Order: sequence, then C-alpha cells, then structure tokens
Amino acid sequence: MQTNENASVLAAGTMVLDKRRDRVGEVMEVTTSWVYLRAFGGGREWVTALEDVEPVTVLERLRARVAAVNAERRRQP
Repeated sequence: MQTNENASVLAAGTMVLDKRRDRVGEVMEVTTSWVYLRAFGGGREWVTALEDVEPVTVLERLRARVAAVNAERRRQP
C-alpha cells in the first residue's frame, strides 16, 4: 500500500503487516499519511506510515489469530 488512493482500501478491522516493525496489526484508523494499528485481539495501538503497510498473507493472519488465542488463554485462571 504505497499511495493515498490505497488508503481507502484499508478499512477498520483489516489485518495488515507493518513492514517496518515486522508486526501484524488490525487497522483502527487511516489518515492520508498514517495508519493506526493495534495487535489483533487487543493491545496498545501504534502508528505507522501508510507506505509501511501491506496486506497480510493467509499464514500471517493465522499466526496473529493463534497468538491472540494463546494470549487470552494465558490470562485466564
């Protein structure tokens, strides 16, 4: 995703890869230059440049979901 036209493709809830941090995140908000992300399943938000995000592969999406489930199970007594 390298142009502002692609910003409209990034809807809230979409999972993307932050290439700069090598982290998968859920899109919370998109501006003309920035994408606000948070870890899938919750967590602290971070901001990255629009050109630093790309769609995730099926494998990356699965890894993020498994990590969120595992984190939730660790929180349960």
